[in-house]
Amino acid sequence: MPIARDQILITIDGVKDLIGSGVDFRCRYELVEFTDDGKPRYQCVYLRAGEPEAILVSTRFGPHGPEPRLFNIWPGLFKHHREFGDGRALCFDLDYAVTFDAVGGGDDLRSGRQRPDN
Repeated sequence: MPIARDQILITIDGVKDLIGSGVDFRCRYELVEFTDDGKPRYQCVYLRAGEPEAILVSTRFGPHGPEPRLFNIWPGLFKHHREFGDGRALCFDLDYAVTFDAVGGGDDLRSGRQRPDN
């Protein structure tokens, strides 16, 4: 999967440095593919004010250079966000897109959507 030219690269060590520096940042998780068995996979992008987007890559580069680090929802994406995320709650749309809910615990109903009956 090619990395966009306007993105910079960041590794887990870079994320640790970012967190340790106290700089305000945000994460975004982009759905990039589905595995053969239908599981969604995501890449993580870090955003800081005034800086280009930084895509998370593996620490070890492969024979073709850096490749985005991909996460399955469980446990990968949850574990990564808990340890290296920006503190916002993760929410998943019906199409598996990751969104971040406003303060309120995720109980808000959006127009046009109904809460499933349990």
